[in-house]
Amino acid sequence: MTSGRTRTLHFALQDGRELGLSVSRFDERQRRLRLRLPKVASCWDYAPLIDIIAREPGFEVASYTGKTVSRWLVDWQARDSPHCDRFMAWYEGVFHRFLAAPLARRPRIPDNHYAIELAALPLRPTLPSLIRQKGLKRATVEHWLATLNALPAKGLRAEELSESGALTRLHWLSTDAVLSQAEVLALIDLRHVVPKLVSESRFGFRAQAGWRECCQRIPAKEFKRRGLLGAGHGVVHIRFRHRSLGWSVVRTRYRDLIEERTDWWSVLDDRGRMVTARAQGFESPDAAIEYAELQISRRFHRWGRDRPLARWEHFSLPGGDGYRELLVQIDDWMGTYTPRHYRTRNVLVHIRTSMRTTESGRRVLFLDEIQSDWHADLHAEAKPGSGKRCDTPPPDAPFRKEWPLLSMKLMVWWAQRLGADGLAWSDAELQRERWRGYGPPEALYRTVLPEAARAIAKTLGLTFETTAVCVRASDRQVELTRRGWEVSGHEGTPITKPFRSRAQAERFADQTGHFVALDLPVIWIDGLDLLTAVPLYGTSNPAAWLSNSSRRAGAGPIAIRRAEQQARGATHAA
Repeated sequence: MTSGRTRTLHFALQDGRELGLSVSRFDERQRRLRLRLPKVASCWDYAPLIDIIAREPGFEVASYTGKTVSRWLVDWQARDSPHCDRFMAWYEGVFHRFLAAPLARRPRIPDNHYAIELAALPLRPTLPSLIRQKGLKRATVEHWLATLNALPAKGLRAEELSESGALTRLHWLSTDAVLSQAEVLALIDLRHVVPKLVSESRFGFRAQAGWRECCQRIPAKEFKRRGLLGAGHGVVHIRFRHRSLGWSVVRTRYRDLIEERTDWWSVLDDRGRMVTARAQGFESPDAAIEYAELQISRRFHRWGRDRPLARWEHFSLPGGDGYRELLVQIDDWMGTYTPRHYRTRNVLVHIRTSMRTTESGRRVLFLDEIQSDWHADLHAEAKPGSGKRCDTPPPDAPFRKEWPLLSMKLMVWWAQRLGADGLAWSDAELQRERWRGYGPPEALYRTVLPEAARAIAKTLGLTFETTAVCVRASDRQVELTRRGWEVSGHEGTPITKPFRSRAQAERFADQTGHFVALDLPVIWIDGLDLLTAVPLYGTSNPAAWLSNSSRRAGAGPIAIRRAEQQARGATHAA
């Protein structure tokens, strides 16, 4: 909803900004909140899921404000803003004209699948520190523009300067206006390029794994007690029962001259009582099971927890422990990209990791794979005659040249957080042997990642070398079959009974198999002081990693607007 086709799409503010609506994060927010929408929903039922975006004067692209429609309205009502009625009328008009029909087709019950933030990344921009080092306290806008444009020659990444928006905001002011250093720093805003470290997860219970199919008829005398649909008329059977919690999904088979449906699906709790649902039940067992899973998660919320998902563990090297799939997500980036390997929006990089032991007994965080579907698609789109172009061109993405360096910086910090002695990763030979030419580009593991590691090691004074990492040999294979997780020998013959979980099978394979040592690149971090910050772009200097500064990646919109207003006031006074 950022198009300017009609003025009704935008809500003008007195400070020159224009508000708009965005549904790009609608699905993820609904899944994360586990919000069930009514079948016939009003525009205000959708308000907690729709983002408010704002476009500043001089900018072509809007940005997220960090507030939904409902949050924005609540804040204005708390301040008794005179714009509330006009805002509500504008929202209702835009919603009914552009959003009502497409949102009505969205699922009413969210999937139990979403991304959780694993940790707050201590990313810090370099631009503010370089401005402070200049020592310029007050200057005209023209002088500040010349100073900022000269910083890339001093080591600042040009992308950081461009994405900060400081140049655009300065150009919007009079060249004769005088700004202080604090006012210029307040014009820097890099929040839209700051990534999050997330993992795809489920909450609480996995219903599809916990339900078993059955066929148990419910006597007619129990219809009234259970409050079942079609009581006294239809034939009712329990068709699915949860293995551990006792909840049931029942089918009522009934037909009359008015209603053409013959099957009615309902949900019973662990006491056999009807769980409040739609007046006429569900049309399919899948819909009833989804609703039951949602109600189970709500009822047992205190005991439930986020459960990380591992979708590609079978592609990892055998013999490791603590396997995780880490996603570097640019959630506040206005473009929307759907990666090939995950359901999370705007995944810049995905990294598959595990903990392993070297021959000398040291523990390392091992990176099985580092890959960016987003930048791979952008590269294929820009390459003439490429046969891998997408039907819909992907949006532009940040860190076009720096995503491998960003990934390695984050993994050094993450490895220290996990208590590892070092950070190791797969090399080009291992990737070629595993994927036979169908894996990621060989240059990434042969040249790009080693160069990024070398730059980090040089900045922090770390040792970059190769080490022998223990990997389980091929005499023990773990795979999922219909009977469970099986451990097989050389010829694929199971050597024991199936296990209920992969962790149990892997542990048995490690105990009965033998290991080989592979020489892989590593950065040793066991002697490194605690990292309190990570440069957003580049590697900067050791002080930028080890400082106790709490400055984040840019000021908020309130500080930006305040600085612009002060600058305009100074211009008028002059």
